[in-house]
Amino acid sequence: MIEVQILIPVADNAGQPFASAMHEAFEREMVALFGGWQRQPGTVRGEWIDGGTVYADELLTYAVAVPGMIASADPIRRMVAFAKAHYGQLAVYVRYAGLSEIL
Repeated sequence: MIEVQILIPVADNAGQPFASAMHEAFEREMVALFGGWQRQPGTVRGEWIDGGTVYADELLTYAVAVPGMIASADPIRRMVAFAKAHYGQLAVYVRYAGLSEIL
């Protein structure tokens, strides 16, 4: 099994916190795609730049276990696409098998 982690912001780019119902819908989608999920305790902080503007984020780290990257590529792409659309993000940070990608 390979653990795939996706970092989800706790607030939008204007600083408005996402309602708990937003995270609950994301969690239901992960159960549908992977059969379960876990969330790491606490939050992580990070910054990124776009068009000369620096954005600060506080993020939740969610993890799912998949049998392998090739066999699980489609569900992972669907999870990333759902997260981007659901949270209104241009990209999300994903970690797996010792690699990181911004998708």
